[in-house]
Amino acid sequence: MKDSLESQFRRKDAERSELLDRARQCAALTRPWILPEIGQTANAKMPEVFTSLPSRGIANLEGRLLTALYPPGTPFFRLQPASRIKYSPDVDVERVQSFSNALAIQELLMMSRLETADIKSGSNRRKTGFRSRKRTAITQILVTGDVLEQFTDDYQLRVFRRDQYVTCRDSSQNVKYHIICEKIDPTGLPQQLLEAADIGADILDKPYEEREVKLYTRCIWNPISRTWVVEQEINKHIVNISEEPVSPFMATPYELAPGEDYGRGFVEANLGDVRSLNELNERLLDWAGMCSKFLIGIDYNSQVRASDLARPSGEVIEARVVGGAIQDIGFLNVNKGSDFNVVYQTAQQKRNDLAVAMLMESEAAPTGERVTAYQISRIATELEGALGGVYAPIADSQQVPLVERLMYQMQRDRILPAIPRQAFEIEAVTGLMALSRENDKAKLLQLIATMSQFGPEMSKRINLGVLFDTLLRQSGIYEPGLTKTNEQLSAEASAAMQAQLEMEAQKKLIDVGGTVMTNQLSPQETQNAGNGNAAA
Repeated sequence: MKDSLESQFRRKDAERSELLDRARQCAALTRPWILPEIGQTANAKMPEVFTSLPSRGIANLEGRLLTALYPPGTPFFRLQPASRIKYSPDVDVERVQSFSNALAIQELLMMSRLETADIKSGSNRRKTGFRSRKRTAITQILVTGDVLEQFTDDYQLRVFRRDQYVTCRDSSQNVKYHIICEKIDPTGLPQQLLEAADIGADILDKPYEEREVKLYTRCIWNPISRTWVVEQEINKHIVNISEEPVSPFMATPYELAPGEDYGRGFVEANLGDVRSLNELNERLLDWAGMCSKFLIGIDYNSQVRASDLARPSGEVIEARVVGGAIQDIGFLNVNKGSDFNVVYQTAQQKRNDLAVAMLMESEAAPTGERVTAYQISRIATELEGALGGVYAPIADSQQVPLVERLMYQMQRDRILPAIPRQAFEIEAVTGLMALSRENDKAKLLQLIATMSQFGPEMSKRINLGVLFDTLLRQSGIYEPGLTKTNEQLSAEASAAMQAQLEMEAQKKLIDVGGTVMTNQLSPQETQNAGNGNAAA
């Protein structure tokens, strides 16, 4: 008998229990609500931490990654003609440029669809937006090491927590299947799905908390048909099956070791420093609390009583006084400053190491009175180098799969014209590559300035139309009617040529008419006309 999706999920979930415990430990030291303990409720107490630096570092990395991977105001990807088309020996330049312009317009349409998908009326779904959901996904990646996202048919993203899904990969680290477990309200299901899941009216009439059911979704790769088969199960009944050429689910591991199904997170890679800093700060707080206590000790043979110390200021008490000082009274003094100085220095070292790893310049920068520009430059270089190592493994699994699914859905829904996948290439634009368009534009303008120095003959080799279209694409500007099409330019040139021909024809007609009039006059009339002109 074939195992149900619920049985498969539970078996795979039990196999990765140790990994989940490790991920929960990482979350407990940074952001406990990212992956809470088993059975955690809203009223249960979260784990206590004694330093906020790791949490602030994660927030810093989130902002940097979000800006590097999905820069606002510009597409995070580029659609370009395939290399075999662009660099073909018998390439048609005009067709390639026209194709490039069409792909640039599709970029803008895809970004507009992606960013406005959550802006809908008549829905109770939280309006978080595309980048807000991506920020949630990035947090899961950094803290727990893995995340699964679903790009729905209404062009919205759903982010699943680590304990909501299981993943199976082959020896090449390619995904074989995902199984997701989620709770849903059956009252929103169509009637045919309710019947297939054997959900009766008695369940639908229950309160919301009691009528929830578990929905299991499996997305598995079929190597024969080379498609993704999506199956959904409720109450151990398959209620829906579909095939997708492009998977709607995107798994993103931070660092995937060979032979493993899940990624290891950034926090786990720095878990030693995170855990040490937390424990050292706990010891420092205990020491500071002990030192801050104001306790008075009275000797057994002292004439001073506890009630005397509670009297208001200015009153007189009886006590043994020697040399102007009351005897037999002492204050609590913790004489462990030298010992805890070692603890403080160790905690400070761990703090600096984590600040560098989490790209926090303000924490990593030296604070001495004389800080040289070289030190600041060196620290900035190290931080920027570390940033590349952070977003590189994330960009590969985040951007291109999302663009492929987005384009497939828009072509399926006839929002975009169907283009063969072999005709274009998707290039992810991240980090420093986000400035590639500006760099390409600067290089192009520099090349033009260099060629102009060789004289007008060299400048004639530049096709101004292609140059202007390329600059517009690299600037990310598309405004209907801003530039003239080749047909408009040809029509204007034809109209100008026709006007010039008409002017030349009129001038020639005038010259011919004057010659005819001169030939028709008699010699005497011609002479009289000449005398009249002379008199005038």
